[in-house]
Amino acid sequence: MAVMAHQDDDLYFLNPLLASQLHHSATHLTVCLTAGEADGRNAPGGSAAHAALPVDFEGFAAARFNGLRSAYGEMVLGDRNAKWRRAAITVGSTAEADVSTLVDAPWIRLVSLNLWCAPPPGSPVGAGSLPQLWTGKATVTPTMVPLGSPVSETFAYSRENLIEALLHLLRDVEPTLLWTMDPDPDRQLHDKANPQHADTGDYSDHLAHTITGLFAHEAAQRWFAEGGGSATTVEAFRGYYVRRWPSNLSPEARALKQRYKDIYGWADGRPADGPVGHGDRKVGGDAIGTGNASGTTLRYPGSRTWAAPGPNGKLSAFAVRGGQVVHWQQTGSGGFAPSRVIPGGGLLPHVAALATPNGDWRLFAVRQELTAEPDRHVRDIWTTVLPAAGDATVRWESLGNPARRNAPSDRRNIGMPHAVSLPDGGVLLLARNAGKGLSVRWYDGTSWTQWQELGGRDIQDGLAAVVVDDHHVEVLAAGRTGTGRWLVSVPELVAEYAPLETEAPAGPPAVTWLPDGERLLLFRRRDSASVLSYRTRGGEWDLSTAADLGGHGGPGPLTARFVSEAGAVLVAVRDDASGSSVAWLDPAGGTPCRWLRESTPIVGGHAVQIDEAGCPVLLAVSTAGGLLASRPDRLGSSLNPMKEVP
Repeated sequence: MAVMAHQDDDLYFLNPLLASQLHHSATHLTVCLTAGEADGRNAPGGSAAHAALPVDFEGFAAARFNGLRSAYGEMVLGDRNAKWRRAAITVGSTAEADVSTLVDAPWIRLVSLNLWCAPPPGSPVGAGSLPQLWTGKATVTPTMVPLGSPVSETFAYSRENLIEALLHLLRDVEPTLLWTMDPDPDRQLHDKANPQHADTGDYSDHLAHTITGLFAHEAAQRWFAEGGGSATTVEAFRGYYVRRWPSNLSPEARALKQRYKDIYGWADGRPADGPVGHGDRKVGGDAIGTGNASGTTLRYPGSRTWAAPGPNGKLSAFAVRGGQVVHWQQTGSGGFAPSRVIPGGGLLPHVAALATPNGDWRLFAVRQELTAEPDRHVRDIWTTVLPAAGDATVRWESLGNPARRNAPSDRRNIGMPHAVSLPDGGVLLLARNAGKGLSVRWYDGTSWTQWQELGGRDIQDGLAAVVVDDHHVEVLAAGRTGTGRWLVSVPELVAEYAPLETEAPAGPPAVTWLPDGERLLLFRRRDSASVLSYRTRGGEWDLSTAADLGGHGGPGPLTARFVSEAGAVLVAVRDDASGSSVAWLDPAGGTPCRWLRESTPIVGGHAVQIDEAGCPVLLAVSTAGGLLASRPDRLGSSLNPMKEVP
């Protein structure tokens, strides 16, 4: 299930993952909150055609939905002219919504609530826009009836009405994967190099996208609180933010995204069979290569530290489903037992886990508390110790937010936690902060320090870290012009920040030790999205070692680990079809890899671990919420099928 603000948001920000997911889903529902009426003229702004058209809000909204249906018909059936069945349904208590069902694939449905983006004169008293509805500045937002809609009358949604409508749809669909817009966009300096475009204020996205993300997350939290969604993963996607960073998609994936967007935009010029046309001509000629749709980026990418071996060598894996952590444990046979729930809710979709010497697990996650008032949102990192016995009460402890002294709104811009164990048993907790730099806390075994900012700027979320020696941790992150790098000294919590002048990464990096004592850095290249590697020489990064390893683009962190049994580095990425792409890399060379693909869609990113038998295990979480596990073979001609454990 996907909840979007406008008719083209899923095509811009979810594709190409959306097109792939539609072919694997037993059911899919996309919900569009607004009518997207804009200025009511179906032509590019500033064109002669635009000037000649009369304002027709209901007609333009209908044209946009026609375009969306055409794009979905093409994505699912390869037929932009596919037949749809339309009907009015009741969502929540009394409101009607427009539902479109793809006739030859009836498990695909589109629902439009048709809220006005800008309520017209004559609207009910207290009416306002969707953002005003969230904050309480408006008591209602009215709907329109687009031309040709089966809905019989307009309705005025209150804030609770809208949450209730989304909750109704969640209960009806019971999705195991919920895709939303970004509820917490980064701040963005707008200048000559970074024009405002459609960003709102000093943020990196349109406010309607943000508010749609907040409404979706609020509805999901209520659904989880009443016992629903126990297998559900929530993934939020960046919006206009993506135009500020290198593309993480392959040329083929960008071409696919362009194709479906152009169908939505009626760029094929098909003869109109009605008064409003087949799509949204405002975007029909836009190229996505360097614009708002050049990449597909997760708001909460997390890291690779969600699975690890315990002191006994058996693997444990953790994920967030339904706002709670779940835990899988490896059994004596090498498989995994079904998951069990760790008490504690309201968590965003990533958990970091560290094994303690006594067999316990220390977990870290971000808790999300939503309010109507922008300055009262809470996004704090929480931690708990999960006893090895598993029969003690689990108590979560707040570690706060690096932005505690900043403007309250900055607290929403926290990154996902990454934690590292030091040889003396201490724990270094890392997080991207609101200033797009690095903040840390240190745990010495008895107490935590306060948050310490360690500088850096313009980095993306998705940190990588490696312990260099007993008192130093190297931290790496994707920067705007290269790779951000800190050498953090513990317990002093001071750092040398010296960015590496690599290519600008197109996504979070990975770093791993090699058998000769050197380190290997990997990240996706801009535009091609193939994997680029660098090595250290004598412990220092040597940029002349850059090697293009090939591969496939996609969102989220990639992961890599040297496997002694195979004498090679195992690299895994979530590719631009949302499946798994895996390669073995000879640590002595930098030649392009032979990539193997497995099409089962996943969420988040992979973990690569070594079990007690010394064998590599590739792990991921499925879109059904189960743990996927595979044992890659370096000599295999295909990737072994990933077995799922609920």
